[in-house]
Amino acid sequence: MSLNRKRSENGNGTTSVKKTSHNFPTIAKLYSIKAEETHISLPRKSGGIVVGRSSGCDIKISGGDVSSKHCQFSLANNGNGREYLYLTDMSSNGTFLNDELIGRSTTTLLKSGDKLTFAKTGGVYVFRYAIDEIEERNRKVSFFDDYILGKQLGSGHYAVVKEARDRHSGDIVAVKVFHPNKSTATSADSELAEKEAAKLQQEMNLLLSINHANIVRFISYYVEPSSSTGLSTTYLVLEKMNDGELFQRIVNKSKLGQEETKAMFRQLLSGLEYLHSNNIIHRDIKPENILLDITPRVSAQQAQTGPWDHDEIDIKVKIADFGLAKFIGELKFTNTLCGTPAYVAPEILDNTHERSYSTKVDLWSSGVLLYVCLCGFPPFSDELAPPSMRQQILEGKYAFYSPYWDEINDSALDLISSLLVVDPLERYDVKRTLGHFWFSEQEGHSNISQSQSQSEIEYMQVDDSLNASAPTQTSLSSVSVQRSQPRSNTQPLSLRDRYTSELNFGKSSM
Repeated sequence: MSLNRKRSENGNGTTSVKKTSHNFPTIAKLYSIKAEETHISLPRKSGGIVVGRSSGCDIKISGGDVSSKHCQFSLANNGNGREYLYLTDMSSNGTFLNDELIGRSTTTLLKSGDKLTFAKTGGVYVFRYAIDEIEERNRKVSFFDDYILGKQLGSGHYAVVKEARDRHSGDIVAVKVFHPNKSTATSADSELAEKEAAKLQQEMNLLLSINHANIVRFISYYVEPSSSTGLSTTYLVLEKMNDGELFQRIVNKSKLGQEETKAMFRQLLSGLEYLHSNNIIHRDIKPENILLDITPRVSAQQAQTGPWDHDEIDIKVKIADFGLAKFIGELKFTNTLCGTPAYVAPEILDNTHERSYSTKVDLWSSGVLLYVCLCGFPPFSDELAPPSMRQQILEGKYAFYSPYWDEINDSALDLISSLLVVDPLERYDVKRTLGHFWFSEQEGHSNISQSQSQSEIEYMQVDDSLNASAPTQTSLSSVSVQRSQPRSNTQPLSLRDRYTSELNFGKSSM
């Protein structure tokens, strides 16, 4: 007699795992990237474990493009008593290992932390050997066994960032040290503590599997409990970036040119597209969380890869600080966002409804970031009150002030206006943003009417209500984009001015 366990997978079907009376022990587990779902245990079967759409498979996965026999896990021994699994792709539409196609009839060795994707609709999982999980629980290696902490690099609301050196490899890394937290599970409630640890492990499996050129890489994490205080400190080990934040670049240059902004924004969107494809919403896109890896130019003969400064060959843009809610708690994270809302989407600020939002919140923040890059100051701020900055965001009240926007292509304003849309259903997603004609247009050459049909944009709302007039709706094909003059008693405060005033305030209060 067999027992079938079913669970929903990716909204496209169900995954059924057959447990036979042989009661094979588990050799590995597949963790869905959807944190609310349980894992799939892979039994230790010498004949192999077949995954597919057919009811005869050991693991049945539904999905329109999943093959009847999609792939097979096969047991192997390395001769030292350690057993491993090989994966053979048997599908028509592909099995992917860490986002790379394995290839039909191709076999590959699996290691803990590998990400497996079954076609497009069969689900995404993180693979882990059971013995590795047991060893990790028993080993309890301290952060200080592996790393030596160095100088402080920065600090934030809930963590400090320090440099560290790997004791084994000598590599220099960045470590985010989260302020001590009291666990919701006490030692007396071991079952709850175990569930919390398992949930964090599953979430970390996903974060550690993230691998993209425009995302700061997670290396490892450690939770260090203190028996005397009952508090625990989390150490998150990250790839170290040596060239600072986008914020500092904007401060130093006052604003960025259009071509430089395009080159950086493409990379940002590429990273966001990858995060969103893995069901990760960042929620805190801002210049401080965009890090730069700059390749210096040492001679004029070296060719540049983009529109960078004369002393730069290349700049890699990397998104940092995604997934932080997992370490500081959802409520605390959201409250922190709402406390400094300049880049936060209106649906996050709106507490009249249950907090539920999509990847579109990152596109709103990206629109604010694009605005800041091109003119040097944010579209929403207390300097532009009334109304308050919060109310400006909730109502989508902003303007393109003259003379700051006079030399910026209309297409750039059009893209910003397609991102700063209060209704997330009407707001652009990543794919549509990447396809916007601004990216293919040269600076100073704006021909919106020719590109209009490609972008599927008919109108742009230019909100001049900050100047006490009703918002107007302007057809891009008939007139140029309306630009607004600041009110006589207000002046946008640039990032450079804001940064300088904060430094002076800090010095005067010391």
